[in-house]
Amino acid sequence: MKKILTGTALSLAMLGGTAASAEVTYSPTGYLRIGVGESNDGDFAAMQLNDAWTKYRLGNETDFYGELGVNLTNDLANGSKIVGGVRYHLSGDSNDLRVSGEVDANLALREAWLGYAGIGDGALSDSTLWAGRRYYKRKDIHIIDFYYEDYSNFTGFGAGLENVKLGFGDLSVAAFSDQNSKVITLDSRVENIALGQDLFGEVGFAYATVDEDEAGDDGFAIRGHLQRNDFFGGFLKAGLMYSQGAAWGFFGDGAPFASSDRTLTRAQVHGLVPLSERLEMFFVALHQIDDEDGTKTAWSSAGLRPQYTVTDNFAIALEVGFDYVDDELDDDTRDLTKATLAGIYTFGKPGFWSRPQLRAFVTQGSWSEVGAISNQAAFDNDTEGTSVGIQFETWF
Repeated sequence: MKKILTGTALSLAMLGGTAASAEVTYSPTGYLRIGVGESNDGDFAAMQLNDAWTKYRLGNETDFYGELGVNLTNDLANGSKIVGGVRYHLSGDSNDLRVSGEVDANLALREAWLGYAGIGDGALSDSTLWAGRRYYKRKDIHIIDFYYEDYSNFTGFGAGLENVKLGFGDLSVAAFSDQNSKVITLDSRVENIALGQDLFGEVGFAYATVDEDEAGDDGFAIRGHLQRNDFFGGFLKAGLMYSQGAAWGFFGDGAPFASSDRTLTRAQVHGLVPLSERLEMFFVALHQIDDEDGTKTAWSSAGLRPQYTVTDNFAIALEVGFDYVDDELDDDTRDLTKATLAGIYTFGKPGFWSRPQLRAFVTQGSWSEVGAISNQAAFDNDTEGTSVGIQFETWF
């Protein structure tokens, strides 16, 4: 808590100093999901396969989570801008909301940063020089809530120069340290490389150095991404990624435990397409291999979430996801199939991305063996289970 208060005080001091010199425009930003449910007549338990890095989220999120922040923009006389923001998150177990007693919630500072945008002419006209803690160019797959590339620094410090125009793409460079400076990560990427009509590419490289007192070794990560806009009226994103050593996992905080013999290879494709005027479908397919000195754990996942707009105020969504893990360490394979049917009140805002939404859901899951999922205790010795509940979600 002391670090949170210190970070807040520093952030407010910086914002106050900026406000004293010129007019500042503030814009709120936030996210909230909150709900209650039960599984097999007991506490609400998520169904997630062991060694799968995430889960299919519709009707399967057993937490309450919120973010509240303020972004700032200060237009300067020379055409440049001061930009930045502060953001907190609050999270806890949704089962605490079902019974009387103390709610155990976690409060954390996620962003506190400032930048100077438009630092020059030509290639630097749209660039930003920044420093602090921030969400940095995150890439996620919505229906599994998976940030498959995330060089944000949630606990440490970062600084960088982004969006330098090269003619064929936009260059961004940044450096990050974790809270205890165990790992220093240097990241560079070129985005918005035009490859054809509505087709864009991105390449990235990161190098991570680890403190000599840690068990891990210096390492690197390379990434390649494609994005197709207007893909059957929607979009498609694909990526191929490889990391090694302290750069394992594609995180801004790095992996101080990972030796040069630890690698992670990840491939994914996902997107959203309209199938008709009222029907949209999100899809994902993912495969990754975590190789630790020749012993591999492979995770594969595939899923769909079609959503049908009945009226401006009501929609129906069906999410079906399949996860499979081949674990050489335990000489075991396991799988999980999960399906959720949800009725959604849309508050007069139809469409897949429109929020707020209030959902009533029923989720059915089945898995290959007792103990294949992380919350097996909630389902006794069964290899299938059912959850029901309601959830509210919004962002702005």
